[in-house]
Amino acid sequence: MIEDFGILENCIFAFGVMLAFAVRSGAGFGGGVVAVPVLALAAPLQMVVPVSSALNIISGLSQGVREWRKVEWREMRRILPFALAGVLIGIWLLAKVDPKPLSRAFGIFIIAYAIYMLRMGGRAPTIPRRWLILVAAVASFLGGFIGSIFGGAAGPVFAIYLQSLHIEKDQFRATMTMLMLTLGGTRVAGFVIAGLYTGKVLMLLAWSIPLVFIGTYAGAHVVRRLDQRRFNLGIACVLLASGAILVVR
Repeated sequence: MIEDFGILENCIFAFGVMLAFAVRSGAGFGGGVVAVPVLALAAPLQMVVPVSSALNIISGLSQGVREWRKVEWREMRRILPFALAGVLIGIWLLAKVDPKPLSRAFGIFIIAYAIYMLRMGGRAPTIPRRWLILVAAVASFLGGFIGSIFGGAAGPVFAIYLQSLHIEKDQFRATMTMLMLTLGGTRVAGFVIAGLYTGKVLMLLAWSIPLVFIGTYAGAHVVRRLDQRRFNLGIACVLLASGAILVVR
């Protein structure tokens, strides 16, 4: 327990961390979008965002080591250059724009797409091969840009793109994990340079690490019981919840 927190704040924080990383382990994304609004009920954002970002790296490392052979490396090579460009431009614009209107507009788009997936029974649209490189470039740039502007929330963009490729659930989760690990590492490096990892933040981070592994185990255990169609429907539900959080937060 964190001494500066009351019992309620400790319970909220523990629940938020376990829920966020159960979602992230099961879907391959969504941890940051779930974690930040819940954890912000118990601690200031100046503590929550660095802790959440570092926990995503820790979770991603443990999953990445186990599942790196399942990563769609061809898609990683296609995505990363544009995503990193989006990250850099997003960081540059962060101090110049109000992220709230962008966050709400993005959330509405994610909700609309999730509703479409649910109506289609979890089936995502197929990208014609001739448009694949262009769509990958646009989606990757937007994912990197949105992740920087909103302090996360890039997962739904990459999820929409990878779902449209109709890759298997294990490859989907492994590729999403590697993407979030790479882009999250860029943000954590920025937080370190900015001096946001104070003593209190590091103490909160250390207290949260065991909770990450509990949530990760729970999420992976649930996914093993799902077939591909139910997994796709679960992704649609995570997208729907992520979009709703972005709209109302």
